[in-house]
Amino acid sequence: MSPFPDLLVTGTDTGIGKTVIAAALVLSRRAAGVDAVGFKPAESGIGEGEVADSAVLAAASGPSEPLADPVARLAEPLAPAVAAERAGVTLDPAAIEARIAALRDAGRSLVVEGAGGLLVPLAWGYTALDLAARVGLHAVVVGRAGLGTLNHVQLTADALARRGVPVRAVVLNGRAPVPDLAEATNPAALRRLLPGVRLLEVPMQDRREPFEAARAIAALLTGL
Repeated sequence: MSPFPDLLVTGTDTGIGKTVIAAALVLSRRAAGVDAVGFKPAESGIGEGEVADSAVLAAASGPSEPLADPVARLAEPLAPAVAAERAGVTLDPAAIEARIAALRDAGRSLVVEGAGGLLVPLAWGYTALDLAARVGLHAVVVGRAGLGTLNHVQLTADALARRGVPVRAVVLNGRAPVPDLAEATNPAALRRLLPGVRLLEVPMQDRREPFEAARAIAALLTGL
């Protein structure tokens, strides 16, 4: 098995910081000499003045790779299946998997970013969990640092385990400089609840500059 399996970066919720973590993983792998590329299959809801997730991943990925462009870009900030339906667009799972196959054939190491949480539909009847199980991705689960994350992380890890998708790591994202009680105790609790799963903590970053945030934390993700 490769020391750097292709990854799915999934979150326990939307707005959890998946893009920054995914870009940091790409940067970390590239720093280790791995030809890594970030790929967000379906992108929805880019607001005015916001940087597209796919643009952050592209910036981390080095030379332009058209194969890593999203299969679908959708205007409304909704689950991709819902946004696609409202836009009269068909998002074909086979097209996503074909793009992954093409990137693999080109020798690229993949960091695939999902949309929202693990079971958000990319297309009707097709989630990031289905994608990971079908094409053999390992998962990096991004969760909040604070209250509520014990439940959310375990639900996500359980869903992955039921489909045979290995959990490469859990990343608790956004730890405050002075952690509150939940942030301070969650890491030890999760190590007891998910023995054998690598757990990493990432400090709070300025999300207005997502690429710079990814650069700042890339070294924390070494080896993933």
